[in-house]
Amino acid sequence: MHVRSGPVTLLAGVILLVAALILVAGCTNPSPPPVPPTPVYTPQTTILIESASVNPQILVVDRGVTVTWLNLDMGRHIITSDPKDPDSFISPLLESNQRYQFTFTVPGTYGYHCADNAVIKGTVIVNS
Repeated sequence: MHVRSGPVTLLAGVILLVAALILVAGCTNPSPPPVPPTPVYTPQTTILIESASVNPQILVVDRGVTVTWLNLDMGRHIITSDPKDPDSFISPLLESNQRYQFTFTVPGTYGYHCADNAVIKGTVIVNS
């Protein structure tokens, strides 16, 4: 058997190669996986935990608002409500850059503090 090489054979080979590349490209996922959304922090609902304080020290919100504590300190912290608050809460151990959220459904004044560092404390006032 004699195989001919020439312009027609070359063109057929190029077409076959291009078709194979298109098929392979269609089978792969060129887009990266979706990035989870970045949580939105607002000054109206976020308390920043720093080395020896929280900012703001007094936060006023309406009932039903979710407040976020964001640990910006290199140390670890547990945020807990003071005794006799209208509703109690306690965060898990927060590593640096971790957050804890609590939704306030009962109006009142909530004192809170760090379980490991009593200097870190603040107040959330929940309006009805």
